[in-house]
Amino acid sequence: MLTNTLKTLLVAGPLFLAGCAQRVQHPLPREMRRVGVQPEIFRIADKDEQMRKAVREARRTVAVFIAALEHPAQGQHDFQVKKPFMNDGAVEHLWLSHVEFNGNHFHGRVDNRPHLIEGVKFGDRASVNPDEISDWAFVDHGKLVGGYTNRALSNNLSPERRKEFQNETNVRIDAQ
Repeated sequence: MLTNTLKTLLVAGPLFLAGCAQRVQHPLPREMRRVGVQPEIFRIADKDEQMRKAVREARRTVAVFIAALEHPAQGQHDFQVKKPFMNDGAVEHLWLSHVEFNGNHFHGRVDNRPHLIEGVKFGDRASVNPDEISDWAFVDHGKLVGGYTNRALSNNLSPERRKEFQNETNVRIDAQ
């Protein structure tokens, strides 16, 4: 449940489908959201190269995530992957928490509330192939590991807002 990590809801195609608008939900863990207060929504260009690069890097390095997930070291926790969900031409990328890996697929629970798609809800069980994820993340002794889409989003924020994110989540987000 990435209780200490920035969480984003990235809306785009699995490979950033041309013509689809992308929206990013304020990347706070659900436990930190205030009751009755909707998370901030950010707009990102549908062909944002920084976000495309983040997805490519997550897929390229997914073996690092799998190794840590299968044999977590002391201080490593809150393992999540981000999966693209599609419905009637809309695509939303949602985090899956409580992740397990069976050698072929990640299995977990939807950890964001969908805004564009129907048929998926918070807490649903879902699976995704490693080569289809849009991100992965975990916390290692208070430091974000992975979270490439979160970093891409963070890079576009003002220094003040970036600092607020880190203070709100209590996770270090070092440059990568």
